[in-house]
Amino acid sequence: MSDEKKKEKRIAREEREERRKYPFEAITTPKELDRGRHWISVQLRNVSTDPLVDVRATLYTHNTHDIDVMPSGSFHFVKELRPQDTEVLNFHVFANHSGWVYLHVTAYRYGVFMSWYSPDHEVRLIEDPAEIETFFVDRPYWALEETIATATVVHAHRDVSDLRLEIAAIPPSKAHKLMDVFDIDFIAGGGTKRFVSELHASEEGTYHLTARLFHEQKLINSKRASCYVTPLEE
Repeated sequence: MSDEKKKEKRIAREEREERRKYPFEAITTPKELDRGRHWISVQLRNVSTDPLVDVRATLYTHNTHDIDVMPSGSFHFVKELRPQDTEVLNFHVFANHSGWVYLHVTAYRYGVFMSWYSPDHEVRLIEDPAEIETFFVDRPYWALEETIATATVVHAHRDVSDLRLEIAAIPPSKAHKLMDVFDIDFIAGGGTKRFVSELHASEEGTYHLTARLFHEQKLINSKRASCYVTPLEE
């Protein structure tokens, strides 16, 4: 037998042993998520030459602060996976930051218990392109009839256009007042822009102020501040 044939037989033998030792293949999607609740799909395939029964699959995460697997959608049971069969398993997660997940699978092969861990799968969070870095009132106390001044700094995580910043106030009378609307054409990635808004203090009491940042009509960030308006000194 030639050396080439021997090499081919050895590779085929190693592949068979690999399939017996690691009988599963897992393909996880998607690779990117928005912040919030989502479903992650895992295509679990039996790549061995043997039927596998009582297959139990659980999704885990390396850091629950980044990606948390919800108890209501973390586990699946498949009665049987024949050779080359694929089962699509959906898992419910809450994505807060980019992170890593992996699958733990147990099954029986001809009555023998086996356990398998998938390779880690990175799930990247699609971050908002910009955020309100700071929003504050110049002073915590103002006199009646003064002009309340606020400052807002918007920071861009990447080159971004079509932003809109709204500054609003709720005075003691609870009547909503829109102080300013800024249409922001463009901010370069890593850059910032500062905006100043003013409001005449016509009522005594607490003013609640809000800065809201929109990207392409979608609200992506908001911050709050407050101040107190005192009566004029006699």
